[in-house]
Amino acid sequence: MDYNRQTKSKWSTRLNRKERMKGIERFRWPFLVSVTIFSLACAGGAPHSVVPDYKDRMPRSVAVLPVLNETVSLKAPEVFRPILLNKLSMKGYETPALGFIDGRLREKGVREAGQVNSLTPQEIGKLLGVDALLYASVTEFSTTYLLAYASMTVGARFELKDTKTGEKLWDSDHQVKESKLGLDQKSMGDTMQFAAGQSYVPYAQKVIDESFKTLPNGPRASAPAQTGCLMPGL
Repeated sequence: MDYNRQTKSKWSTRLNRKERMKGIERFRWPFLVSVTIFSLACAGGAPHSVVPDYKDRMPRSVAVLPVLNETVSLKAPEVFRPILLNKLSMKGYETPALGFIDGRLREKGVREAGQVNSLTPQEIGKLLGVDALLYASVTEFSTTYLLAYASMTVGARFELKDTKTGEKLWDSDHQVKESKLGLDQKSMGDTMQFAAGQSYVPYAQKVIDESFKTLPNGPRASAPAQTGCLMPGL
């Protein structure tokens, strides 16, 4: 009888362990599925609009105006603005230096992004001698940390306006978010390190890259390299 009780006890312990393992696996899979769904959603491209005749009205020079900050982080605008300047240059647009832009705006009493709209696009265009203006607003710039969970979110909105008419030529907005979940002591430590030391710059770059894929290249952009097979005699 004692032998039978011991045997039943062993089998009961094994079954309980198996049930616990199944429970852990059921916990892990929803998390993995949610991460995959988020990644696919990000790959869909940034929402945007562009005027139908953009090619005929394409600006040659674009000024990156001071970035409006809709977040509590004071460093958000200074992260975004130089990346925007570089991106426009890479897209084939002439871009005045930020110091020149800020200096001319100060002459008109504009010392921060919130004062930019005190001047019309036409007035700023004449002041800076450019064809278009890039208005940018940082909408998300935050890190969340709750015990074993951490996430970083960065988002922004962009508008390109014609300095002759004041009309919007193009706009886009985009947001990226990365999350980490610690399931054991080591991964919880990694999650804490992610929340404490992660730089916002790569995320701002991702937001800008995705949005500016929807902006047509400027007049100075290099022609894309031809791809495909070359047929003899063609």
